[in-house]
This record gives sequence, C-alpha cells and structure tokens, in this order.
Amino acid sequence: MNRLKGKVAVITGAGSGIGRISAQTFAREGAQVVVTDLYAASAEEVARSINEAGGSALALKVDVGVEADLKHMIDSTIDHFGRIDVLFNNAVSKNPATARDVDFIDFNEALFHTNMRVNVLGGVLACKWALPHMLAQGSGSIIFTSSTSSIAGEVAQFSYGASKAAVNWYTQTIAATFGKRGVRCNAILPGVIRTPALEGWANEAMTQAFLDIQNVPRLGEPEDIAAMALFLASDESAYVNGALMRVDGGMSCATPMVPVVRAWL
Repeated sequence: MNRLKGKVAVITGAGSGIGRISAQTFAREGAQVVVTDLYAASAEEVARSINEAGGSALALKVDVGVEADLKHMIDSTIDHFGRIDVLFNNAVSKNPATARDVDFIDFNEALFHTNMRVNVLGGVLACKWALPHMLAQGSGSIIFTSSTSSIAGEVAQFSYGASKAAVNWYTQTIAATFGKRGVRCNAILPGVIRTPALEGWANEAMTQAFLDIQNVPRLGEPEDIAAMALFLASDESAYVNGALMRVDGGMSCATPMVPVVRAWL
C-alpha cells in the first residue's frame, strides 16, 4: 500500500478496461487520480468508485485527438491537485474499422490517420503540456500503452500496429531527451488481454488460438497491465527509463514453432 502516496496521476482512456483498473489500482496505492475518457459518464463512474472507496479522483471528458482537450486536462490537473507526477497515455482509437482492417491492397488511409492522431499524437501532445510541470519539479513518470503488435509484422489491423511502433519510438525519444532532467518515459506492450474490446472482437475459436500461443496457462487480464503500470509509476522503477516492457504471457519469447511442437509432445 501507499506505493504512490503523494503522487498525482493522469490516466487517459480510464473509463474502461486497462485504464479503469489502473486508475483504481493507483488510487488504492495512494495516488490522487485524474480519470479521463472520451465518454464522460464512464470517467465519472470510475472517479466515483474511487472517491467512495476513500480515494481522491477527478473525472474529465477528454478526446485525446483534440489538443485543446489535452491542454485542458493538464491545466485542470494543476488547478485541482497542484502538480502532476504520472502521465499514463493509455487511450486508444475506438474506431470499429480498426478490427476490420484486413485488406492491405485497399489500404484505409483515413483509418491510418485516425490511429496516428489518437494512438500516437494524443500521447505526444499530452506530454507536451505535462512536461513543463514535471521538469519544473525535477521528476515525473510518463507511461505509454503500446502493443506487441508493434514489434513484428501482422496480417491485419495495418494501421494499429504501425501506430504502436511509433509510440515505441516516442517513448524512447522522450526518455533520452528528458531522462537526465528527472523525467522517465516507458511503454507497456500488452499481449492478449481480456478487455471489453477483445471480448467484443474475438470469437471462441480465436480466443482458444490465442491461448495456444501463450507460454503461461491463461490469457492476460487488465490487472496484469495495471500492475506493470503501477511499478513504472512508482519510485521502485527509478532506474527504468526508455524500456519497452512486454506483458504478454511469454507470447513473444518463443519461436513460432513452439505451439506446433508442443501439440505433438
């Protein structure tokens, strides 16, 4: 308990899934949390759950694709809590076309720009407005939610993986640029996580196939990502900067032949 005592954390996309669990986890560990989401009612419900549990949370409606919203998010944080110690750039484009992006020949240029604007630029511009406050106090932890889709080729969701690869670059660039001034930046690369988004997209056969390629006996849960985010937000990770932390059940640790060979053993 109290691993984040005295810290103020801003989390985008905190109305559901990974963001929701992370906000509640941060609050239990002593952080004052700014819960932001595209959907105001979702952000307010999460903030209410934190406040009713004895924590301290502020809910904001934020479209990370709009810079004015991001500036308002940081300004409101400073006005309400007086500082910002953690910025968790977790929001992702909710465009349903992303899951149907399966025809490279008919490349969806509009979807590409949407994913880049929300998944990449949203976090970058949030950093733009948060960094002056972190630099002034000489400390801060910035976290991005990336994806294992960023580290190898895919056969679908062509814009999503590309956007997360860009997130990795900015993570390491921000880390190199500001690390010596006390601000760290790291990314979490989730594997297959049982979020509402996954449940609404994957059928039973896909879920079993995903389980087959894990090197642990289950799929991931939002709590698994929140645990890593908590570590990166806390002073326990003070010597961790520019890291791309894979939280994927060992999915990416083995060669593609492993599931095939395992089935014959």
